[in-house]
Amino acid sequence: MKEVSVLISGGGSVGLSLAAELGWRNIDCMVVEQAAGLNNHPRANAVANRTMEYYRRWGIDKAITEAGIPPDHPADYYWVSSLHGRQLHRISLPPFKKIREVKDTGGYVKEEHTWSPYIKTITGQNEVEETILNYIDTLSNINMNFNCSLESFEQDSLGVTSKVKNIKSGVIEEVRSKYLIACDGGKSMVREKLNIGLSGRADMAKFVSIYFKAPDFMKCHKFGSANIFFPLHKDYAGFLLNWDGGTTFTYHLMLKPGQLWNEVNTKKSIEEVLGQTTDIEILSVQPWTAHALVADKYHDKRIIMAGDAVHLFTPTGGFGMNTGVSDAIDIAWKVQAMVEGWGGAKLIDSYFEERHSIGVRNTKEAADCFDQLNSVMQYGDILDENSKRAEKLREKLSINLKEQDKLIASSGTLLGYRYKNSSIVIPDGTEETIDNPRKYIPTARPGHRAPHIWLEEGVSIYDKFNKNFTLLVFTEDLIDAKKLISKAESIALPIHLLQINDKDVLNLYLNKYVIVRPDLMVAWRSDYIPENIIDILNTIIGN
Repeated sequence: MKEVSVLISGGGSVGLSLAAELGWRNIDCMVVEQAAGLNNHPRANAVANRTMEYYRRWGIDKAITEAGIPPDHPADYYWVSSLHGRQLHRISLPPFKKIREVKDTGGYVKEEHTWSPYIKTITGQNEVEETILNYIDTLSNINMNFNCSLESFEQDSLGVTSKVKNIKSGVIEEVRSKYLIACDGGKSMVREKLNIGLSGRADMAKFVSIYFKAPDFMKCHKFGSANIFFPLHKDYAGFLLNWDGGTTFTYHLMLKPGQLWNEVNTKKSIEEVLGQTTDIEILSVQPWTAHALVADKYHDKRIIMAGDAVHLFTPTGGFGMNTGVSDAIDIAWKVQAMVEGWGGAKLIDSYFEERHSIGVRNTKEAADCFDQLNSVMQYGDILDENSKRAEKLREKLSINLKEQDKLIASSGTLLGYRYKNSSIVIPDGTEETIDNPRKYIPTARPGHRAPHIWLEEGVSIYDKFNKNFTLLVFTEDLIDAKKLISKAESIALPIHLLQINDKDVLNLYLNKYVIVRPDLMVAWRSDYIPENIIDILNTIIGN
């Protein structure tokens, strides 16, 4: 019987991210993926700033940025009747390469770039997965297996025994692991076998995703280059995602009631939204359905689920893959703690406490973005008419679309999540910041993301945090801090002391002592080390 600390079922973006994080944490794991290789059809197109903050720690952030839309490419978004019709709304952001050079940019753009080392990175999910897989190949403690499927599993108090089938040979082997983590997608076999239900909204809309190459695409319309085009005419309703300088796209076409995805004339559909014929090569076609569903449980003892296995999204806003990656980062350090023996009995339970509420929050936000977008995709030829009634409608839609900017500008959702009811976070009694989808308010309040700040050119405070816990200290007297470190060592809690003498950082974090968790979330802060600090330390590791 093969033995491994963690068996991961599913090798998509979340399963790969989990394996990479565990491998980076020196936890051995085996990944089984039934497909023969990575899915070359790009699905998600936006790697969130939060996700990039995690990828930065493995040193793959630059590779992901370079694999996507060129950093000097205009970051424009167009809402149009069609690509042969009228422009109804546009958002234009500075290119990623230029954003630091724009000294006088006001409002959202300037503010957003202070919130994270990154803005949204426009790179296809297929490119992201290939980059992560290349990183995993450098880790000797990760065993990656394509053409393999999880057939069955059975757990006991010490671990999980699974049967894994080699699809090519038909050979079934037993794998013994301390934990089984399912990242096996929306139709999760593991979730179904555990009889865990989903709650929320199902079947909101059906789409066909057409991945294609058209060398002369940009010559076929009068609009500029863009990251996304949103055709609003009901016959072309959906969105076109740009994967390069303007030759390769994915057209997500919303299907009409009763329409089957495999009966869509893909080339004709692209030419219809363009309004002319052009040279088009269809690379791949896949269907998908928009949902807003969240699993009622995220784990059963030693069997844990993450990503699409526990939440199904509509992609409006770009939250699906990114929420899943944050699931993986949350559970990885907790599994590490249990495998290494310093995690408490309540630590794994905190995964559901923290991530379920975020799953509900984010699926609802994505659904709201979809509902608002869908509401302006109900009109036909009137969108292009030269008439007073058409002008009135276009004016009304333009105002509506300006209110939908959170579809693109969504750092509040991506960075502003918080763990309100977590049993491993120590509240400090301060008032909670507003949870606004568009606007993030930096705060080091316990349960929130540790806020980013540049310490010097190119160096984020994140670059100084330890991969385990970090005690951030803003005082020259380290006597009490060293007492805390000593107490932590007595319960085998791995923690690193980081002393910073910087008023700007102190003004951001507010308190002299701050404990930052391995997932870059704040666990506790105070201006003094209390007598019961050992109790606090035990709490944050689930004892």
